[in-house]
Amino acid sequence: MGKKQSGGIKPSEYKKKGPSQPLIDKIPTNKKSNKDDIPDDEKLRLIDQTGLLQKVKQREQEIEQQSTTTAEYVWQAVFLSIPFAFLMGTFDVTVKVQYNEPWDYAGLLTRCVKSAPALAPIIYLTNRYKAKRLTQFLMSLGSVFLGSFLMYTLHRSPSLGQMMRAPGLATIWIYFIVQLDLLPAVITLGIVFAYWFFGLRVI
Repeated sequence: MGKKQSGGIKPSEYKKKGPSQPLIDKIPTNKKSNKDDIPDDEKLRLIDQTGLLQKVKQREQEIEQQSTTTAEYVWQAVFLSIPFAFLMGTFDVTVKVQYNEPWDYAGLLTRCVKSAPALAPIIYLTNRYKAKRLTQFLMSLGSVFLGSFLMYTLHRSPSLGQMMRAPGLATIWIYFIVQLDLLPAVITLGIVFAYWFFGLRVI
């Protein structure tokens, strides 16, 4: 009776065979072509439709505005208050000369020194936030009121009232016109002119 042949493989006879190539090489990959088939005109059209350029420009403007520090606005207010203070002093002298009132350079300088600190806070706030619509609206209203009241003061008030009111009214009115955008400035000037030309004749 012969030996029965075993159907299995003895451990000693098993030979481990490694893969013919690494497994990672067998993973399917979608290799996209690096070639860009979109023409430049189409790229510009897509960018324009999505508004990316406008967003980038708006962001650049915001960063530029944020870079302007409070100290810079303070210095701007200081430097702007000096010429407007001298303007107020000049108007004060003009009114005094018109009514034959005495004046001197010391009084002019004193008036300028006193006016500058009063003008600085107004200049600081309006100059810093002049790009906002609310600020433009408030300055437009102030310009109409001050200009109209100045016209009324010059035509209806006595000389003492003119000397007390006119220089300050004229200075702030001119400052508001300078800070306003072109269209609001023209509109407010037109309203004041209409009041001066038509309104004061009726009153």
